[in-house]
Amino acid sequence: MDPLTKLYIEITTHCNLDCQMCVRRAWNQPIGHMLANTYRGLIDGLRDFPTPPTVHLGGYGEPMSHPEFLDVVEMAKTVGARVEVTTNGCMLSEAMASALIELDLDRLVVSIDSATPDQYEDIRVKASFQDVIDNMRRLYRLKLHRANRHSNPQVGIAFVAMRSNVAEIPKLPQLATQIGAWDVQVSNVIPHTREMEAEILYDDALTACAYRASPWVVNVSLPKMDMNPDTHTPFYDLFNSRASLSLVGNSLSARNDYCRFAQEGFAVVRWDGAVSPCLSLLHDHPEYIRHRRKNVTAYTVGNVNEQPLHAIWASDEFAGFRSRLRAFEFSPCTTCGGCERFPRNDEDCQENYFPVCGGCLWAQGIIECP
Repeated sequence: MDPLTKLYIEITTHCNLDCQMCVRRAWNQPIGHMLANTYRGLIDGLRDFPTPPTVHLGGYGEPMSHPEFLDVVEMAKTVGARVEVTTNGCMLSEAMASALIELDLDRLVVSIDSATPDQYEDIRVKASFQDVIDNMRRLYRLKLHRANRHSNPQVGIAFVAMRSNVAEIPKLPQLATQIGAWDVQVSNVIPHTREMEAEILYDDALTACAYRASPWVVNVSLPKMDMNPDTHTPFYDLFNSRASLSLVGNSLSARNDYCRFAQEGFAVVRWDGAVSPCLSLLHDHPEYIRHRRKNVTAYTVGNVNEQPLHAIWASDEFAGFRSRLRAFEFSPCTTCGGCERFPRNDEDCQENYFPVCGGCLWAQGIIECP
């Protein structure tokens, strides 16, 4: 059986913010918290696996808004799981920070989409930039006081790149240093409305030869080189040429038609206990790809209120779908996106059946999950 290495658990779809790019502005899905019995049974079920997977508390809500959030973290730690949380940082009070240190939370990823207060607050509606930074600095000080800067939780920054905030990316290393973060993960925005599609930074990247290795185009392998005025124009011209690119032996095409959830053993549990193969298929929602609307229908393979997670993971349906994802013989909808079958994920022109994943931006290296 495939090993289950990471389990995303959406403990709630409640959120204290109304972010500019959030899918919650465009969907029509129920809002709720995962029930204590559902979560307890799910965590107890992790003992059935040879090694407990990493538990990542995140999804389409703010985990800290769950009324039993700290109990949720504690229960996952009791089975020996590595535990991670993605948060907007607004609810990280001193008491919360102290408790997370005491519980030995392994990783805390905070969503910060600008280093400029006004722009951050335009994107993260209802949030205060200064409050979030103060919360993160306080967590850093508490870690230093109780142990050292290397102690848990390790802190990371998640940044959603858009046309309006891409100029902020160079400021992130300094911001990370200030709040004690060790890494920054940049992902692209998923446009859930037609207006947000104007913010994307990958219109050309979906079809660029630089990211599309092929026997029909030359591959250019680059060494480490300076980035300065002398190299900027040549690199820009090379990227837009008819060549695929490799950097220090690593092809920029390595993440095409590659589903991390299937290839690396990930799964997702929705707040109501439903199990899904990935975050993209967790809820019904709209996306805009290549100027066309795509209505993504959720796909679940079982519910932990009815079956143990181990049985769902090992089921023929789930194992078969992971095999389909690893083969990835779907239509190339992200590079085409033009036929009458595109508006849904029901079927594609290769005669694949629901759910089809040719239009998945995660599988093309456009969207990255913490």
